[in-house]
Amino acid sequence: MARILFTLIVILCFLSCQKSEHTTNKFEVSYNHNIETYFLAELLAVEYRTTNSQWETYKLTTCKDYQPIVNMALDSFQNQNTFDFANITAKFCDTLVSYGYGNDIMMPILLQIPEFKTHKQPTDFQLSNLPIDSPKKAELVSIISDYLDALYQFYIHQDVASFFKKHAHFYEGAIQELNSIIPANFTDAMEHYYGETRHNYVALISPMEIWPIEENEGRGISATVDRQGQKSVAEIMSPYVQIPVNTTNSYQSFGYDYQPTALFLTIHEFSHSFVNPALETYRARITNSSHLFTDELKQKMESKGISNWNVYVIESLVRLGEIRIAALQNDHERENRLRTYHTETENFIFLPQLEIAIKKFENNRDTYPMWKDFIPELLEVFENSDPSFVNQNLNP
Repeated sequence: MARILFTLIVILCFLSCQKSEHTTNKFEVSYNHNIETYFLAELLAVEYRTTNSQWETYKLTTCKDYQPIVNMALDSFQNQNTFDFANITAKFCDTLVSYGYGNDIMMPILLQIPEFKTHKQPTDFQLSNLPIDSPKKAELVSIISDYLDALYQFYIHQDVASFFKKHAHFYEGAIQELNSIIPANFTDAMEHYYGETRHNYVALISPMEIWPIEENEGRGISATVDRQGQKSVAEIMSPYVQIPVNTTNSYQSFGYDYQPTALFLTIHEFSHSFVNPALETYRARITNSSHLFTDELKQKMESKGISNWNVYVIESLVRLGEIRIAALQNDHERENRLRTYHTETENFIFLPQLEIAIKKFENNRDTYPMWKDFIPELLEVFENSDPSFVNQNLNP
């Protein structure tokens, strides 16, 4: 009897180990001192901005009511000692705009350099593939490099690390909040769909980032970092649940406890890691159909930060992936909700045709082992259309 019991225990342990090895979760939730310090700097710079100043002021005024970390940060750092740095940051942000970029360009850079809490100076970084000529790119690299030095000095001299330590309860609460509502191993479905793998996926909560919360909507920014040939995918996530500010700075909710938005942002932003680089090869071909980015469509996309046809195509294919991954997971409620939202509310009007086309890929994975192998046929959906179709299918 003892021998049988021992044998059963060995078998159970073996099966347990096998299961654990097979379902290793590549996903984690954290926050990053570099990124939070950058968004802190942007808060201080708002009143000195010359470009997008009305929008930045609106964001700050609105978010101060329900993003506690924003208020605590301003109380701690908005003073005469940070006046010069706030102006430096405002000038830097305005300069990025003059080059045609926003703060999303900074996220992979901030993740490449050593995290400020290690007390290591910023190092060289790789600027992602940008459609600008080499001289302007070299200028931009130099401008960003100088600013990173200023940002690091601000972190050290203003002892920003102590702020994060003081408010660790809030950051840890936000991490736990998000972790509790994300299904384990959800990235398996993404990797199966795209036919590629990534080393890991990190959701970086950013209670410091300001983005007006309406109907539990938040902002996500995708950033892929390549370290020694292994791609790590990060998603920087603003809060999407309003947490009224109180005078005691005592909180039990932290801005991330809403699963539909959590799933939407994570899958959407991680999908950019597969879609964006794959489409780079086809940039010229995509440009050939840019006449479809009509004035009417451009107007619809302004509030979403989509300013050109190339980005519209990227965002259409990312949203296609969201819908099809939900279908792959048999989450039909999410599948239908995403389909309706993206097509009818968000005006990604090519999604019905793209879904018809992608079925060929899904039913022939031997022929198309990777999603990027099927891109030429997906692009035909756009190329076979015309401006009249676009304008007729836009919703009011």
